[in-house]
Amino acid sequence: MNRDRAMSILEHMGELKRRMIRVSVVFLVFTIVAAVFYDQIFEFLRKPAEDALEGAEGQIIFTQVAEAWGAAMKVAVILGFTATMPYFLFEMTMFLRTGLTPKERRYLYFFLPFSIVSFAAGVTFGFVMLIPPAINFLLTFGSELATPFPTIGSYVSLLIALSFWMGLIFELPTVMFFLSKLGVVGSSWYRRQWRWMVLFAFVLGAVVTPTFDPITQSLVAGPVIVLYITGTVLAKFAERGKGESEAESESESETAVTDSPSGGS
Repeated sequence: MNRDRAMSILEHMGELKRRMIRVSVVFLVFTIVAAVFYDQIFEFLRKPAEDALEGAEGQIIFTQVAEAWGAAMKVAVILGFTATMPYFLFEMTMFLRTGLTPKERRYLYFFLPFSIVSFAAGVTFGFVMLIPPAINFLLTFGSELATPFPTIGSYVSLLIALSFWMGLIFELPTVMFFLSKLGVVGSSWYRRQWRWMVLFAFVLGAVVTPTFDPITQSLVAGPVIVLYITGTVLAKFAERGKGESEAESESESETAVTDSPSGGS
């Protein structure tokens, strides 16, 4: 038994190793592609800063020998990691599914696509709605006193941080839905906490955004509140679906008992 169990563990570890090798190869390919096209990528990333700097007569610079190269490699790695994430989640799903029940598999198959789409929506929202006004405020504030010359390293770090946090924030409805689906938290509890959530949304807006103006903070707080309301509605549907599935399971159990020889006697 111990030998069979040891062989089983080794087989699982071997399978995990093969899957991780495939993930590493995909990550390497995406990273190399992003590094090759870094000029086109940075042309897109620089646009919010260039639009803000146009009136202030400033420009993006680098002050260290390897700063520009480091910024380009950081963006390439981040893009490679982001592009590889769906495939990584697919490989992990295929690895874990053998140890899951059919019900747990359904939850997993439902959760992964929604989490990926939610994160992508958050990153897109950050680039379209949050980053341009935040960058404009930061680079034009005080431009009448001094000419802004932001470094490429600090600019890239700011873009990555804002995009990452907005991606995580947009996962809120998905997380709320599955917590209710698993019976951890109910929709009624979400409804009772709405006042605290509004306060938390504005505190989060102050933490995530690098500015202190209420407009930019509201660009974060507003979506968080909307996402929380959406999550509360989804949690209600999760509870309803859970109740229907439990009723169906009980009905099937009663039918099985009735149809059994002992039940009919």
